[in-house]
This record gives sequence, C-alpha cells and structure tokens, in this order.
Amino acid sequence: MPTPQAQSAFLSRRHREMTPRTQGRTLIADDILVAYYGDEVSLRQFRASLRQIVSANANMDFLNGTRNDPIRHFDSERVKQGNSLLLRSREDLVRNIQAKEYEGARETLGQILHSLQDFYSHTNWVELGNTDVHPNLATPGKDISSIAGVFDQTCTDCTDVSCQNNIAAAIQKRHLLTSGYYGETPEKPQGKCSHGGPFDDSRQRSARGGINKDTATAMFSPHHFLHSTAAQVALRASIKFLSDLRREVTDADMMRLLGVSAYPALSFVLDTTGSMGEEITSARLQSRHIIDRQRKSLLQPDYYILVPFNDPNFGPVYKTSDSVEFLEILDSLMALGGGDEPEMCLSALQLALINTPPLSEIFVFTDASSKDIHLRSSVEALIQEKKIKVSFLITEDPSRTTRRSKRQLLHPDRFDLYTDLASTSGGQIIFTNNRDISEVSEVIADSAHFDVITLLHEQRSEGGAAKYVFLVDAFVHSVTLYINGDIRKYNIHDPTGRKQSGLHHIHGKFIRVILPDPLQVGDWKIYMETAGPHSLRVQGRSSVDFLYYFGTPVNGSHPGLYQLNNQPVAGVPAILVVDVIGLPESANLSHVSLTTVNGEMRTVELEAANQTGLLVAQVGHIPIGEFSVGVRGQDGKGHEIKREAPQQLKSAECTLEISSDSPLTPGLLHTISVKITNFGASHCYSVTFSNDISEVSATLRIEMGPGETRVQQMEIQVPDTAKHNRIVTVLVKAEECDSKVPPCSSHLSLVVIGNRDVMPVSPPVCALPSYSGSCPESLLPGLLCRGHLWSALLLLSDADGIRLVQVLNGSGTTSHGPDGDYDRVEFTSTCCTPQAELLLTNYRDTTWLCQLQAPAIANLMQPRSHWLSLIVSVIACVLFATVVGVGWMCYRRRRRDRWASDTSDTHSHNSPRANDVL
Repeated sequence: MPTPQAQSAFLSRRHREMTPRTQGRTLIADDILVAYYGDEVSLRQFRASLRQIVSANANMDFLNGTRNDPIRHFDSERVKQGNSLLLRSREDLVRNIQAKEYEGARETLGQILHSLQDFYSHTNWVELGNTDVHPNLATPGKDISSIAGVFDQTCTDCTDVSCQNNIAAAIQKRHLLTSGYYGETPEKPQGKCSHGGPFDDSRQRSARGGINKDTATAMFSPHHFLHSTAAQVALRASIKFLSDLRREVTDADMMRLLGVSAYPALSFVLDTTGSMGEEITSARLQSRHIIDRQRKSLLQPDYYILVPFNDPNFGPVYKTSDSVEFLEILDSLMALGGGDEPEMCLSALQLALINTPPLSEIFVFTDASSKDIHLRSSVEALIQEKKIKVSFLITEDPSRTTRRSKRQLLHPDRFDLYTDLASTSGGQIIFTNNRDISEVSEVIADSAHFDVITLLHEQRSEGGAAKYVFLVDAFVHSVTLYINGDIRKYNIHDPTGRKQSGLHHIHGKFIRVILPDPLQVGDWKIYMETAGPHSLRVQGRSSVDFLYYFGTPVNGSHPGLYQLNNQPVAGVPAILVVDVIGLPESANLSHVSLTTVNGEMRTVELEAANQTGLLVAQVGHIPIGEFSVGVRGQDGKGHEIKREAPQQLKSAECTLEISSDSPLTPGLLHTISVKITNFGASHCYSVTFSNDISEVSATLRIEMGPGETRVQQMEIQVPDTAKHNRIVTVLVKAEECDSKVPPCSSHLSLVVIGNRDVMPVSPPVCALPSYSGSCPESLLPGLLCRGHLWSALLLLSDADGIRLVQVLNGSGTTSHGPDGDYDRVEFTSTCCTPQAELLLTNYRDTTWLCQLQAPAIANLMQPRSHWLSLIVSVIACVLFATVVGVGWMCYRRRRRDRWASDTSDTHSHNSPRANDVL
C-alpha cells in the first residue's frame, strides 16, 4: 500500500482536480470516491454494494421469512425482542466482516437498518417527545426498558384517517414504549395500538386507528404528520450504527463492506498438470506486472485469488489481500504429472466463483477439456448472480489436426463448453500455444481496470468474408481489438470511412490491435477475409456505465417492488431498474433493450424513477431462456450512446430463497431452510442440495402446481476440524425433471464460528409461577376431572426473548408474548393432567425445562381447620446450550407456608408482577 505521505499528496492533487467540477453543489458519495481514487476508478462496485444493502433493506417487507415477523419490524409490542434480534444480527454482521464474507455482511446490514429504522416509525418513541436516537437501541451491553405491559391500555379509538393524540395519556405520562399490532397474527388485545393503514386488518378493532409513520400520506400512515421527524431520527440512528461499527472493524474492512474499491480482484484458475509450465509462468509474470504497475497508486485489487486444479484434484482456494504473499504462492506452484485429459476445471472454476467478489473477472489457464460438466448449470448460475466475467486462455488450438501422443483421439469440439461459458459471462476465449502464451496473456493487464466495457461481444465465424460494427461514443477511450483464428486480411474503418491501422501485436493466430486516442465518435467497421474459424472481440474503457436489476410489483400488506436477486423469472410481469453511472447531466439514456440469443429484440422506453440516478422500464413478461440487457441514449451533442451488460441472463420459472437462523459450529448438524416457488405450469422439480465443506449432497423430487410454494429443510454436518471464520457455501438447484426448462439456482454463504469456550452461564431469570384454579384432592379420574381447570403464568426475563413454548409432558394449551420488560408464558390444562413439563426455547436456541403442578385443595366436606397446606412445585430449569452440547441446570425451589381461601377458588389471583422473581 502507498505510504500515508503518498496518500496525502495523492488526495491533495485529486481535491484540486475535483473542485472545479463540484463547485457550487453538494458533494455526493460518487464525488468523494472519485476524489479518493481519481478518474481511473469506476463506480460500479460502490454502487453495486450500496444497491445490495438497499435491496436487502427493502426485501424485508417482501420475503416470506421476514415480511410478517413482528420482531423484525418492532410491531405488536415486540420492542424488547426486536432489540435483542438487532444485537444478535449485529454479532452476525461483525462475524461476517471479520471472515471477509462481505456479500453476506451487506445482506445482514440491510436487514439491520430496516429493523433499526422501523423502530422509529412503528413505536411511539417520537410521540413521547424524543427528537434524538434511543441511546440503548442496537447497542452491545445495553437493553431497552420502560415498556408498556400486557394490561396497559396504550391507545384510544381514532375514527379519522389522521390520528391525532390517540396514544393513551397514561402511556405518555409514564413515558412507556409501545408499538402497533399488525394484521391478525399475533391477535391484538383490547385497548392496544394498531399499525394502521389500509392493509392492516387490526385497525378496526379497539383501539381503532393506528400509529405508524412510514409515509407522509394519511391514507397509509395515521401518524403521517410525524413522518419527517421519525425519518430524521432514523437517519441519525443509522449513522450512529455505522459509526459504532467502524470502531469495531478495520478501515479496510469497512471500505470493502461499502464497496469503496478500485477493483475487486485479480483471480486465476490454473491447470497444474505437467504440460502447463509456460502458462503458470505467464500468470506469474502478468501478476507481477500488474502488481508493480499499481503498487505506487491506490488502484490495487482488494483480493488476489488462485485456484489450482488437475485430475482428480482441485483447490484449495488461495485468497489474500497481500500482493507479496500472492506472488509467493504463484512462485511455489509447479506443473507436475498429468498430460491426459479431461481435468477438474469446472470444480475449480466454481470454487473461484464462490470466492471472487461480484463484478470481477476470472482468468482460466488450461490445455485440457473439463470432466465435471455436470456442474455447468451451477457455474452459469454463479456467473449470472455475481456478474463475473470468465475468460479462458487455451494453449491448444482446436483447429489443428495433429495432437500430442496422448490426445490422438480427442474430440475437436471438446472446448465448446469453455466457449459457451465465456460468451455467457461476457469474457473471451483465446486459443494459442505454449510459445506465444506469455504475450497473449497481456489481455489480463488490459482487463485489470474496473472501467472496462465491451463494445462488441465476441463474434465467432467459420470462414469467408465477414463484417463487424461497433459504436464509439464521446465517453469511450483506450479501445482494443482481439482477433483470434485463421485470418488472411482485416481492415479497420472509422465512421468517416477512412482506414485506420492502430498498434498491432501479432502472436501466432492471436492479434491485438490498440486504437489511438482520441477516437472518432460513431460506428466503426471491421472487414475480414478468413480461412477458417476465428473470433473478434472489442473492448474499451469508459466512466459511463450502468447497473440493473429486475423487480416484480408486490401488493398486499407491504406493497412495493421486490428485487429478484438471483435470476429473472420467466413469464412474470417485471420492472427493470437501471442505475446510471457516470453520465453527465447533458446526456441521457432513453431506452432499454432485451435481446434473445436468436437476435429478437424488444425495446422499452426508460422513465425517471423517484430516486436520483435511477431509471425504470415496464418490460412486461420476461422472455424465457437466454437474453441480454442493453441501454441506449444520446450525449449532449445528439450522438448515440449504447451500453450492453456483459453477462447473458437465463430466466427460470421458479425462485429459491435460502435462509439460516444461526452460524455454523464445528461438530454439529445445522439446518438450512429452502423456499421454492413455482411460477410456471405444473412441474416436477429435482432439487439438489450441496455444500463445499463435505461431499454429502441430497436430491429430492417435488411435484408443484402453478404458483405453489414449498419449504424444505436440509442439514449440514460441519466437521470437528472446521476452522474459525471458515466460509461454507450452500448451493441449491431446482431442475425441471423431464423438460429443458432452465433450472433456478441460488447460494448462501455461512461463517463457521468455531467452538465456543464452555463457561458457566446464568440461566434465564424466571418468575415464580402464579397459579389460578385448583384440583380437589378427592377428585376421581374420568369425566369429573374435565370440569376443573388450572393454569400457570410465568414472567421470564431473558435477554434474547422466548421464541417457542412446547408441552413435553402433560396436556394443555400454551401462549406466550411480551409483557413490558418480560416474556409472558401461560399454560392451561384440565385437572385430568395435574402436572406438566414445558420446554422453552429462546432466540439463540437455548432451551430449558419448567415443571408445573396443579394446586390442590382438600375435600370440601372436611372442616376448615383440617385444610392442608399445599406445596407449590418448584420450577426446575435445566439450561443447556445446544450449540456446544453441554447442559447447565438451574434448580429453584420455593415453598409457600399457607394457602387459604373461603371458596372453591382458593388460590391467589394477585398480579403476577407482585410475585418474587428468581
């Protein structure tokens, strides 16, 4: 890295260069990034990272696992539980950052910010007169108190659209926190507040109305008049959270989390069989060249990644931010053994795709075909999801008729798979030989810029005369042509028709042509006379680019635009959102095009969105199969601008959502939840689960009707030897059993947290049960016992909140929910079952047992003096941390000296809050 003095000088120079462009207007994040890195940097990674955080935030309202969860939205008085979830999520966030799993960290950060911001919109914090952030919210070591109890009336009826002063006066006076109930689950008690708005079914039950401040519109938000105040406080809370987080992680980690990067990675997949010595040397030389060129600047890769392979081995993954360490790893590689084929190329490529940051490029060096072609759809899904280019440097020309002795019988089309993958990813495939590989590998240095764009995707032809056209606009420079194959003659003409030569580098059948700047704006043409198979690719550099995603409108309880993160869904009405990068105010983008592999193009007009820099297009139904996305418009002088996304998309008729509630721990089974939704006709799906930490995989068949959703569970066994901060990637693929419908795929990366130290822990604080009802001692079994009921109530103080209550022994009904600073658990049973054992589970999956026994009374015909004192059963709490397999038992016994009453209802009905707390 540059010295602090060099960085200071660099930034001072950049500040002077930036000032004229930004004078008189407010700086935005893009300006600051360019000021730091200079004009060499592209904003793609930065914008894509922020978009991932924003989408994760928004999708909390759309995903099945989160949209109706009151804890994640601080609804239904789940204030204490919501804060506990924020603290657990913060731990997951820090853990992901420290493990360098930034994609998962961004997802978690977006979810945290959603919950954090909902606190100020859904609770009465602002109504209590607060104009600053809650000091204890999402703060490690702190908790939220002063919360309204289950018997407190929190709201009064409001029949107007705008609900003024409908928070109960006692709640305001006592300065208690509450939040509105939403929908029918959990059911709203009498006198509690509602969320409100047209999609909230609870708003018609007392107390009618609502208190949400989500929008500034009265129709949707009964407390719309406080929206601006709540939004400002939520913004300050978000800034505070990020500032606190920055103090806990390194600056480098924080920058990578937010995508502040020159470019993300230099990533290689290297065949290490005996014939690959020259290729390994070339990768080593190109890496050294790139590292030396950028060592004196800030433009260094975030990561250097290497995945070696041969047959039958592939891996491990070498991933480092230290250029010296990376060169040492390359220097240690040796080409040994092998010489036959095929090899484990796709297995190694899949590993590289999993570990390489989005929007990067991977270079594959090999001279052999792939034997693991069954991984093709998984590799394509990762390419599409992470928008990574894959380029292949093949040191054997498939057009040659002579072969090495061990390759006499090899099929001439054995490299077609690599050609398809390069085309799908927006990369290129170059055929060369050992003698020229060193010069040919200079394409790596050409692509080692984050602002590279493709002007002409790789075009392949068998022979004869050919004509190609590519557009150069006012924002393009450093254009390079890559010609590969049997070429007799070629001519390059500028838009005026004049012949241009450029700087030529010819290495065997590979030709690299660099056109001098400045370039004439308009259509450039290339004429070729060829004698056999050949290919052409044109790329340049530009600060003007775009990102995009497809979303589908969602109605119901949380209306909005749900971003399709993984792949487009065929046949589903969709909106394309375009994030414009680097386009000056004088220029514009006006249309988007969807082009299928057979050349059919659909053009749709772009419209301004409600957010600066975003454009939207109503694309209707997404086409089935492969297609590409492009945008076009005009610069300030009326000249055409055109950009195409490098990767081709492949739509599917299903979606997959993978989720996990906890990190991985060595030696234990871990459950993963997979939600499959079918948007097509009735299908049979073959669903495959796999992961990269064990060879165990599972496949099941599911019959699904149109619009049907299924949730499946899978388990991962983490080896005892798994290291702390090891990242495990779960891959799920759903393929239609009998037809050629494209599969849907998704992946989830999880962090191994390592074995926790076994330390004594305090059990959850349990209130002494408060009993009501009783069971006479002389009560005979049979029908008579059904006419007598008894119940127990517990108030539990647990830092993480009660997630689940189960009856292990006995028979009865349970309910649980918040009650001020406690969790309230109620159990009711007939006297046919005078004893019960409850299993309570909190949100960290810690469990403990509570034993209950019905209060008994003596025979009612006996004198009062003969009443026996009733012994109340103690609560035996057995606390065992399931994540470490070690149990901790807490046993508490209380004795009441006397139970007395004048009627059959002899037991105390005092408020449970008056009871002693263990």
